Order: sequence, then C-alpha cells, then structure tokens
Amino acid sequence: MLIFVLFNEQLGAGIQMPPNATRIMQQWDLLDQVQHKASIPESMVFRSYRDGQILHDHRLWPDMENNFGSPHLLIHRKEILDILVDKARRLGVHLHLDSRVVHIDLVARSATTASGKVFTAHAIVGADGERSFCRAKILDHVEPPCPTGKLVFRFTVDSSITHQIPEFNHLVDGRPITCWIGPKSHIVAYELPHNNVFNVSLTCPDPIEGRVQFGPRTASLDELKHFFAEWDPVLLKLLQFATNARYWTLLQLPMENRVWLDSEAQRMVLIGDAAHSMPPYLAQGASQSLEDGAFLGHLFPSDAVEDTLSARLNLFCDRRGSRALLARSRSFEVGRVLEMIDGPSQRDRDARMRENVPNEGFPNPFADPVLQNWLYSYDMEADVAVGLDSIGV
Repeated sequence: MLIFVLFNEQLGAGIQMPPNATRIMQQWDLLDQVQHKASIPESMVFRSYRDGQILHDHRLWPDMENNFGSPHLLIHRKEILDILVDKARRLGVHLHLDSRVVHIDLVARSATTASGKVFTAHAIVGADGERSFCRAKILDHVEPPCPTGKLVFRFTVDSSITHQIPEFNHLVDGRPITCWIGPKSHIVAYELPHNNVFNVSLTCPDPIEGRVQFGPRTASLDELKHFFAEWDPVLLKLLQFATNARYWTLLQLPMENRVWLDSEAQRMVLIGDAAHSMPPYLAQGASQSLEDGAFLGHLFPSDAVEDTLSARLNLFCDRRGSRALLARSRSFEVGRVLEMIDGPSQRDRDARMRENVPNEGFPNPFADPVLQNWLYSYDMEADVAVGLDSIGV
C-alpha cells in the first residue's frame, strides 16, 4: 500500500524527548543513534522567578529509564530529523523535497506540486503543521490557527560561556533542565553539549492583542530584558550573552474543530500539529506527533489491503484523538498551574512543591506519578491490537 505524506520541514533548536518518544526510537532501532547526538538530563529543577530559589528538584536519570524502560533525552531538532530521514531512506522511502503542494484531489488520491508533478497513492497523510494545507482541503475552507495570547522566545548561549562563568554553574552541572516559573510566563533552559549551545525558551504574554506571527523572526533582546527585569538575576545575565534570539506566536487550533479525516473519500488523514497542536508545558508536541506516526505504522503492516483502509484511518482518528487531545488539554492545565500570578494560589503551589510529596495533581507535572504513568507507560501495540480487533481486521 502506497501512502503519500505531506510535511513541512522546520528546524529550530532543542527539543525534549520524554520516555514515550524515546521508546519509539528504541522500537525503530534508532535509540543508540539518538543518544549519540543527545544529552541525558539528570534532573528537572523548578525555580522561583524572583530569585531563582529551588522550588522542586525532580530526578530524571536514571529514574525515567528504570520506571518506563527508556530515558528522557534532550536533542537538537536537526539531529533527530537527520536520523529519521536517514532511516526512512534506508527503508526505501522516496523523499521529494522543495515540492510545495498546490492541489489535492481526494477522489483521485493525488497531490500536485508547484512544478506540475502529480503524485498518487492509496492514502494521503497531512503532516504539514498548524497552517495545514491538507486541513484546509478536508474542511473545504481555510481555518487558520488562533493566537493564544502568548509569545515564545528562543535564544542560545555558547556553551563555553555557561561553563566559564561561576553564576551559571548550577545551570550546567549535572545537566539539569531548569524551569523558572512566574506570573503568566515560564522559561525552560538546558544545554545541548553535542551542539555546544545552551538553549533557552521563554513563554510570556504577547503585548499586542490578537497578533499572529507565523514562523520565527528576529527578537529584540531589549524587549526581553525589559519584560523579565524583575526575574532571577542569573536569567538576566544569560540574556547578556544571548545569540540567535527569535520569537513567534504560540498558536492553537480552534477548540471546536476536531476533524482529522476527509468525510467523503476517507483517503486523507491529519497527524501532528495539523491535527492537535500542543502547548509546550508537558514537552509532548514532538512526542505525540511521533506516536501518531508509529501508530500508523502498526496500523498499516505490509499485508494491509485497500478494502480496510477507511476502517483503519477511522480507527486511527478515534484512538489517537482520545489520547492526543487529552494530552493537549492536560498540557493547558499544567500551564495554568505553572504560570499562576502572585497570590495565595501561587504561594500554595510553591509550598506543595517544597514539601516534595509527589502525588496526583502535583504542581511539577514531571513528578506527578499518575500523569507520568499515563503518558509514559502507553502500550501502543496493545492499543492498535485492541482497535483492530474491535473492527474485525
């Protein structure tokens, strides 16, 4: 069965790969390659935005691997993309780059590129991001993603600087993931040793209401310094050495629309951000997209027949929808907790973190045993098998 995948290639800086993502790499015999290019963080440290004092320090290594069978990793987006592309080519996948799709015929199951080349297949997978061309085709109208009212900034600092300056020692010793949490904002920072950079991602309110900024643009460091002027002095010092600073609007798909599959031909399905764009608070954007791809792989073994294609795609939407959209809603809830404004609720949250009694609903989501077990112990093969059995395939 031939499946044509439409995707956008976008490169950025670092991403987190929690155990549900690295388990997929393990199943694809890629984990060793990934670990060669990645860093294994020993802990995730939540700090107060005011002075950088530790609110909660949660150990990741070796606990994640011991508890869930695969590690929590940090890697540059380009590295993981290169590994996946190389694996696809070794499996005989033909990649056609610089091939912008300008027309899709759902009945003919074809896609036409700007150069006039036509591709046909048994099915089309739209993995083309929040501004999905495929999504517009399924809906029969363009429905752009909505602004969340947040901006995301990213900048990097040369690793040699973070290792030379004593004030930065706690940001690199033991390879922690450092999270500063403050009113309506939070920051995640970690080193990517293989790439010799210290990666910092900042999420904060957008001062321009309703702004939609597609794609990264050069950021004003003065704007960042002004916004975070009352935050931890260590963060402000990091900003002095920032390079490659970029920003973009944090977007989301309209909550009322959950269409992933074309209703008539049932030959095109959406995955990843085209279907369920994720806020960043649980580090599940890339992970849920990888789960989508792996689920499709299990759903369409080499002996799958075309007569079952629609049933399999509907099954994908049903089962992946329930999990991915729940991950999305939980991520929004985590963001609400982490970005509390100053006041009694915020003080209660900080007190719970300092008490360090992780339980369901614990403010550090990476230490919440119930949430982590649901995210990281997911048995995809069993989920696919139950689904196929339910439709008699």
